[in-house]
Amino acid sequence: MKIVVAIDGKQSADSALEFILKSKYDADSEFHLVHVIVPGFADAPVAGIPDVVAEEKAEEQGVLNDMATVLKNKLGISASTEILSGEAADVIAKVCKQIAADQAIVPSHARHGFSRIWFGSVADEIVDEAPCTVIVLKMPISK
Repeated sequence: MKIVVAIDGKQSADSALEFILKSKYDADSEFHLVHVIVPGFADAPVAGIPDVVAEEKAEEQGVLNDMATVLKNKLGISASTEILSGEAADVIAKVCKQIAADQAIVPSHARHGFSRIWFGSVADEIVDEAPCTVIVLKMPISK
């Protein structure tokens, strides 16, 4: 089974990892852990201003590597990691198509009200665009 796991920070990685560990995937399952950086104003580094994109890449690569290590140590499953750029739902759906994924796991921020209207739901978009089953995980609400 080929599984794409969309990660957006440590909390989403923890939620996805908890789900994966409880789900009893076969040892021959292939996990592809992905973080998507949405293009924006901070794409071009400016002298004297922190390179937020480089910082995000480094932080997220650490999260992905930690998750891959846990999958290897606890389940004996190897996982690839990748940081991509673009609109999150489009990129995740494209990765699902490229690797012929059987499943995608997408932790959701569970936005409500104005923030959902403003930011939309990336999870909903992935469900609409991905060619495979998409499991949306409800993450705990941050306090």
